[in-house]
Amino acid sequence: MKPRANIALLLLSLLLPCAAASAQELQANVRVLTDALPPEHRYDVATLEQDLQLYLTTQRFGDAPWEHLPIPTELTVILTGRSGSLYSARLVLQMAVPLPNGPSPVLQLTDDQWSFSYSRGAFLSYQPLRYDPLLSLIDFYVLLGIGLVADSYTEHGGTGYYRTACQIGQLAAAQRVPGFERFVNPGEFSRMLLCTELLDPSFLPLRRFLWRYHNDVLKRLPLDRSEALQTLDSLLSELSAFKARLAQPSVALQFLFNAKYRELIELLSGVATPELILRLRSLDPKHGTEYERLLGR
Repeated sequence: MKPRANIALLLLSLLLPCAAASAQELQANVRVLTDALPPEHRYDVATLEQDLQLYLTTQRFGDAPWEHLPIPTELTVILTGRSGSLYSARLVLQMAVPLPNGPSPVLQLTDDQWSFSYSRGAFLSYQPLRYDPLLSLIDFYVLLGIGLVADSYTEHGGTGYYRTACQIGQLAAAQRVPGFERFVNPGEFSRMLLCTELLDPSFLPLRRFLWRYHNDVLKRLPLDRSEALQTLDSLLSELSAFKARLAQPSVALQFLFNAKYRELIELLSGVATPELILRLRSLDPKHGTEYERLLGR
């Protein structure tokens, strides 16, 4: 090999660790839909999509470098109206764990309690210590999603992301931003309740389920499907015991099943027993009809 080629290879070997260390958490795709706005209001938000795309694909949300594959992330912002300088909008977010046999969803949500102002071509920056009407809601949910993915790789790996999300939530609650109320009636959705549950030590069994489900079930499926499905049955039984100990309905548990129920139906198609279907209906009453209809045939 020529000396010049040796030097090139040496430089490449030195640069690769640096490239890996600077890897971002997200592989994001952003869409901004403005169909509901009058034509004269669409010009002012014409750059919002590219601004959010740049923001999500260049920002690092954690303190440490992300050592895993980028997280597939689909963000859709549906602008529903404008009053003065404020836009009302619906946020739709999907995030998944990248696995060798395909992405596994961990977060699928729609939130329509959102309003913000925006200046064309604005410079967007990550500031978790300050509430920003446009970015803070996105940051809040993205941090939770990254935390869920981190939990799927390492037991309790998402704690730092959940803490930052709760920090943003507390800033919003202090300003009485709708949707961040600290206290709600049992069973009602609360953004704050979602992040506080994920940090609550009593919810560690839920986070452990997430870790074992991805490592002992999904990663084992191509190697030993029977063993992986037996493990899934055992994990769902443990999750049922966890739910039975809760004093009230869990927002985090429902969010998990909102993301996972279709995947569970696909995994268990043709092998689900009546007892397992009953357990799924108990764990996830919201999608009980789908379990019965698609697994009970």
